[in-house]
Amino acid sequence: MEKVKIRLVFAALAAAALVASCGGKIKPGSEKVQRRTVEGVKTATVRSMSVPSFYVTSGAVESKNSSLVAAKIMGAVTSVRVDRGQRVRKGQVLLTIEDADARQKVAQAGQAVQEAAQAGKMANEQKALAEVTYERYKRLHDEKALSDQEFDEVSTSRALAGLRAGQAAAALARARSALAEAGTYLGYATVRAPINGLVVDKKVDVGSMATPGTPLIALEEPEYRVSVSLDERFWGKAKRGVPITVQIPAQGRGESEKVPITEVTPMIDPATRSFTVKARLPFSPELQGGLYVNVLVPDGRKTAIMAPAAAIGRRGQMDFAYVVGGGGVLELRAVRTGERYEGYVEVLSGLNPGERVTISDFENLSEGEVLK
Repeated sequence: MEKVKIRLVFAALAAAALVASCGGKIKPGSEKVQRRTVEGVKTATVRSMSVPSFYVTSGAVESKNSSLVAAKIMGAVTSVRVDRGQRVRKGQVLLTIEDADARQKVAQAGQAVQEAAQAGKMANEQKALAEVTYERYKRLHDEKALSDQEFDEVSTSRALAGLRAGQAAAALARARSALAEAGTYLGYATVRAPINGLVVDKKVDVGSMATPGTPLIALEEPEYRVSVSLDERFWGKAKRGVPITVQIPAQGRGESEKVPITEVTPMIDPATRSFTVKARLPFSPELQGGLYVNVLVPDGRKTAIMAPAAAIGRRGQMDFAYVVGGGGVLELRAVRTGERYEGYVEVLSGLNPGERVTISDFENLSEGEVLK
């Protein structure tokens, strides 16, 4: 207990000594704040400007040419050679179907061709013999050494031989046609890509039953465009060649592509009072049909608060700017931005015309510093 009292006494004496050393004149807020001074920082003035106005809407990315690949024969799928997201070339094998029946038909048709060819050979030999016989008997008939009846019999035999040869040739042609058809049918067991494209969907696996006309694989040609529905007030304004700005949020880069309109539907939908325009997109491996896009369509001009793009910095998910206040003191202020125009950015909130902002050394500055 005595030790505690001694400690309290020493603490009181130390506090009294501290007050005495300060002369007993400490007053809250009496000391000036020491601010760091920075030099060489460039600034610019926020101002109102006339800039292009845009109508903001949404659209979708679509392939210029898409293909649903279906089987032409029925059978069990024996192999699938591709998967979603894979790029394929025209003629590349996508999958195969059980082809035992088709091969059997090809073998039978091949045998029929051989038999027809042999029959045709024999028929041609008989025709040739009939021709020789006819010529011999014709000379005899001309010399009156052969009766008319006998010559008629030889002529008839010659005509029949020619007929049989013609029938044999037709039979051979039919057999060859049947062989070609069987070969084509066998070819259907190997399903190939009809276009160069990207596999965007696969609806079949090994062991599945393929039926004619049922889509198995969906392909998209790697040439994409954006399709946008516009209000009728843009009719006559959104023409071919007019540039529109496209942003694809799914790509996550915040970048914009300015592309010209390449197609305009020739009529307005009476139900929605709108029409569709399309614009070709530059190639990108990230593109795929169905992606959502933001589209900006030119819509006259407007007056907007503009700041140099270099004045806006980003921290986390927020945009900020350093405003030069009274005495050159820097104030870090959150801003909400809009569109960018040739080195300037539209300020929707956070800055006012006439305010001065820094346009250099953003990452090296701190709020409260003083510009010299």
